Amino acid sequence: MKSSKARQILLGLTALVFTGMAVGSLAVPRRMAEGLGYSLDSVDSLSEFRAIYVGLWLATAVLMVVALRRVREALLGDLCAILVLGQTVGRVVSLLLDGMPSGRVWPMFVLEALDGVALLVVRPSESKKAEGARSDLPR
Repeated sequence: MKSSKARQILLGLTALVFTGMAVGSLAVPRRMAEGLGYSLDSVDSLSEFRAIYVGLWLATAVLMVVALRRVREALLGDLCAILVLGQTVGRVVSLLLDGMPSGRVWPMFVLEALDGVALLVVRPSESKKAEGARSDLPR
């Protein structure tokens, strides 16, 4: 499917989700961690939690915004999809190695998988200039 607007919307919504989760993790890290079934009981665990849940997720949101502003550069959105799908792959590895997670993890798994695949399926529209240049090429 070719739609720059649809891809921008997907990227924007995903950026908002990552930003919201990063802000929540910054504001109430222990509550966020407890919601996922683990505790933050040392400076080291807080540091690791903030590295991923705040730092990496904010960086991911920034990349999403860059990709939506430069939507016709498909690679940027594809890289965003790979970041999201990387989480899905990690969850599948954990499922295989560690067993079945609780019900609170499955909605995140489904959303990450759907979002990552949707970002890869929804391709940006080609610019009029690029379309014109293509039609001038010999076939």
